[in-house]
Amino acid sequence: MDVSFQAQQVIENINYVIFWLAVFLLAWNAYFLAFNKGVPNIRTAPAIRNKIIEFLKKDSEKRGKKTYNIIDLGSGNGLLTREIARHLPHAQVTGIETSKTAFAWSVKMRDQCKIKNLEYKRADFFAYDMSEVDAVVMFQGVHFMEKIGQMLHKKLKKGTLVCSNKFALGDGWKPDETLNVRTLYPFQKKLYIYYK
Repeated sequence: MDVSFQAQQVIENINYVIFWLAVFLLAWNAYFLAFNKGVPNIRTAPAIRNKIIEFLKKDSEKRGKKTYNIIDLGSGNGLLTREIARHLPHAQVTGIETSKTAFAWSVKMRDQCKIKNLEYKRADFFAYDMSEVDAVVMFQGVHFMEKIGQMLHKKLKKGTLVCSNKFALGDGWKPDETLNVRTLYPFQKKLYIYYK
């Protein structure tokens, strides 16, 4: 068989794979634009989840409140909120999610796991009342962080704990702590901790 013919076949096969990969990526992006307002639903790495829960426990103990109110901005499928609610049974945990599919899954899993201190709201968190919130957790896209920073400056009471996975808040927020967390997730290594 001619070597140039073999090389041509290899190139055609590579082009075929690249074409279908591009089609998949376009379809994936279209899905998020159509059903999730452009935000992918990505799980928080287990090591980061554990760190967030650790900070929430310490803050809750420090406050000594009977009820400790936590919200997750863009709670996705609800894994982080379920873990928080299990580890802090005295807390009231609320996940706020706009995606109909992710919201429905969250509610189903909460009911299946019989978690009583957890609720979900299908809402835009930019319009949500945060005046009674003690802690905020989030894993948002970098393009939202400036707007979220502005919103949190206006809506949170003094002393509120904010935990942000991967990206720092904008609008002049300075982290009280920046943790480099060892995880198996290559794109999640930082956790930013703030107190308003």
